[in-house]
Amino acid sequence: MSPVSRSRKPKRPHKPVQHAPASPYAKFLDEAKALLDPETEVVEAELWGSFALGAVFETSWFGEDEGDDEDPDDVFEEQYGELVEYFGKQKRRPEALAGLRALAMVGEDWTREEALRAADELAAAGVKEPGWLRRAEEVEPTSVFRAGDLFGDAGTINLGFKRGGEEHTVSCYVADRGGPVLERVLVVPGGAAELARGMRAHEEGEGRLHISELTPVHARTLLAEALDRLLSEGPDDPEELREIAEEAGLDLEELEMTSPAGLWALLAARLELLPEPEVSDTAVGSAEDVRETVAAFLASKHAAELPDRELAGALATVFADVAALSDRTAVGFGPISLGGYLLDEFAETIELTKPEAEQVPAVLTAWAEFTNERRGLGEEGLQLWREALPELARAFAQVYGDEDVAEVREEYEAIPVRDYKINAGMDLSEVLQQLVDEARGGEDEDEYEFEDAEDDDTHNEE
Repeated sequence: MSPVSRSRKPKRPHKPVQHAPASPYAKFLDEAKALLDPETEVVEAELWGSFALGAVFETSWFGEDEGDDEDPDDVFEEQYGELVEYFGKQKRRPEALAGLRALAMVGEDWTREEALRAADELAAAGVKEPGWLRRAEEVEPTSVFRAGDLFGDAGTINLGFKRGGEEHTVSCYVADRGGPVLERVLVVPGGAAELARGMRAHEEGEGRLHISELTPVHARTLLAEALDRLLSEGPDDPEELREIAEEAGLDLEELEMTSPAGLWALLAARLELLPEPEVSDTAVGSAEDVRETVAAFLASKHAAELPDRELAGALATVFADVAALSDRTAVGFGPISLGGYLLDEFAETIELTKPEAEQVPAVLTAWAEFTNERRGLGEEGLQLWREALPELARAFAQVYGDEDVAEVREEYEAIPVRDYKINAGMDLSEVLQQLVDEARGGEDEDEYEFEDAEDDDTHNEE
């Protein structure tokens, strides 16, 4: 044995260090350190809390286990509870308390209460509060303005708020596609009235914006419906958004910063500051309004040349009913909202024969002219309809004739258009009774069935 070998000490067996697996919520805690910056504003803390909630919301729909059948709402509740619990255990981390205080300012009642309890426990244990909390005064709503297209189909609803003498606006871009869809949310400094004045400077000319003031009750009703739709149907797939952004050359970070998925929690908290509508105001549109509107349409000059009056009445009933169900009048849909409905829900739930489908463009044109006249939108509205209808008719023919869409209609037993029943103005007991009658195979005529051609003629004569 060589001297070198003899002088060596035998090596001890290496014991691997056992590291606890990193929590999936550790990254949130690390990011919460930004909330300790003395320059942090209260609204920045709210934005942090909203995006944190948004990340959990997105993961509950598109996480690693997205193939599971578990309800995303249950996954969200579980993961949010774990996030709050993880922060609540960080007894020596002031950023944990700052994060919990931020979470307690946004989201729904139950999420805020859960974060508040954990935050109070950390504060009671001696953890230092964030500096911005002293400036977190009550938020007061100021005014609401809408800027959008002539028909009310798409536009920005600007919610104005004031905190400690400083104003800010939550701008929500909403498009009505057979119901309001929340597409973008942005928080900007300054009041909603000031923002509206700036927009009015660009009102003139082609494609001009139409600026109008909304009541806070109306704004809450519209945005609450759009928000409910987002939470029940889930966010856009982030992978698909990334692909779209790359193909279109869009700034992905900018898209993410205005994504409803990230800002729904802040919006939800702001909407609770607006007055709630009376029960009577929250009811869907009137079934009588739908019937009278369809009768007036069939009696009008616009429908006079249509070859199949029963089909025209059936289609008009569907269009008017869906508009009424969207908290609009029976003639309230414009090109964007009616087009969105036709290419999505209608194509999947309403059954048309081939000859009936071929007549849809003519009925659409007559319905557009009739509703434009009823709403008093004049030549400007008529011109916008004329520009939109050819593309809408082409898209409808393509979508409705698609084999995959036809399979969806067959799978979900689409309703023949002439059998469509008015849903507007119905209360839950009526809906349940209809379901019971249909399940029993009852042959009793429902009062909401579309009147047959003979009844139409009689109605028109009146």
